[in-house]
Amino acid sequence: MKLYSKIFLGLSLVTVAHATPSNGESLFKAKCSACHISTFPKDKSKLVAPPLMGVMRHVKMKYSTKEKAVDFIVDYALNPSEQKAVCMPMKIKKFGLMPSQKGSVTQEELKEIASWMFENFPKKGMAMHKGEKGENCSATTKVKKSSAPFLIKNPNLPHMTKLIMKNWDNADLNLTKEQKEKLLVIRKETMGGVKKIKQAIQPLESEIVNFDNNLTKVAPKVKEVAKLKADATLLHLKCIKNTKAVLSEKQLKMLLK
Repeated sequence: MKLYSKIFLGLSLVTVAHATPSNGESLFKAKCSACHISTFPKDKSKLVAPPLMGVMRHVKMKYSTKEKAVDFIVDYALNPSEQKAVCMPMKIKKFGLMPSQKGSVTQEELKEIASWMFENFPKKGMAMHKGEKGENCSATTKVKKSSAPFLIKNPNLPHMTKLIMKNWDNADLNLTKEQKEKLLVIRKETMGGVKKIKQAIQPLESEIVNFDNNLTKVAPKVKEVAKLKADATLLHLKCIKNTKAVLSEKQLKMLLK
């Protein structure tokens, strides 16, 4: 009877241990979750800061070890700056620079939070980018945001930055620290250029799809969209060329198989 009691008690303790949130998780919910959600956003328009999975994806891209990642998170939370930021510039433009958390959380609390974040995010198998849902048509047709404003879309012209990110820590690809640094520069340059082009194309396409049968008026806009998409395609080709220059033949075969 005593043996059964001990077994039952032991199982109960294990169950409670698994059911009870870690201190890092509890601190995150109390100190950080008002801005950074830990689940995939159902309505991106309501976001006030980048979701946790996106934050940690970028942190791990730059800081592969837990120690360095935790040190960065603690320092950035207390002393944020655009120069230190690991997210893309457009995110800072959208959400603004994170305010310093001095006085709201201690350094020791931040270490526990950062440790929990590193160990649990991003979730395995969770897609990092989701396509935008189309909007319902009203009196004026709205143009659905395209994922890539390229003039030529062909399997022989792969999205190298996406492939690289999906395999960033893949042991088979085995990227070195030096390669990762070079690839991040290529990614930043490519995505920054493509982002600007997409922003320029969007209003032009809206005018084109809602044209008033005046071809003379709309023709220059069509030509401008074509030129912008050609520029985006050249950026794409440059990205492919530069990425291939960083990778070995073996890595390329593994990436493109």
